[in-house]
Amino acid sequence: MTAEVGRREASKRATREALQRAADRLFAKQGFAATTVREIADAAGVTERTFFRYFAGKEELIIDDALGWLPVLQDRVRQRPAGEDPLTALRMAMREVRETLAQSPRPTPLWLFSDGPPAARGARPAPGAVLRIESSLADVLAERLAADGRDRGMDPRYLAEILARTSLAVIRSALIRDWQLRESGVADRPSEEALLDQAFATLRLPSGG
Repeated sequence: MTAEVGRREASKRATREALQRAADRLFAKQGFAATTVREIADAAGVTERTFFRYFAGKEELIIDDALGWLPVLQDRVRQRPAGEDPLTALRMAMREVRETLAQSPRPTPLWLFSDGPPAARGARPAPGAVLRIESSLADVLAERLAADGRDRGMDPRYLAEILARTSLAVIRSALIRDWQLRESGVADRPSEEALLDQAFATLRLPSGG
């Protein structure tokens, strides 16, 4: 019985690894957006149905690699001057890592936002990736709020979580707007950095006491 369980687990592990290797090859050759689940399954020698036993979608195949930039962003937020409020610290840190994200050979979860509106491309952000981004942002924003020490009239962790979710929403909005302007051929369009600044300007911290 134990040997049989061990063989099944080894077979599952081998199938998962085969799917990951096939996906890596196809993503490198033809890009993430152009690669379909069927192509990945075919390249791994399994059916689409089998693919979905292991992964909810192709986005899950890049999440771990794609989220490698999050610790960098967190460190940049921590390194911002102590006098900056949490939202300003996050906005300035985003500026600092923006070029790194753009030059990454692997897509990030923000790719789902910057490579065109998801509805227009039939794609959706992977829920697990979004939750991990929000949680990471909330952690570092909570640190800034604790260091600030001001009573803002609500639980600091709750406030950090709200700021994390709304910050991700405005980042997404700026990146989609940048895509829209590029697609429409607007010559004198704002830079992505300017659009991010405009988006963050819509957010306000509660003043508190």
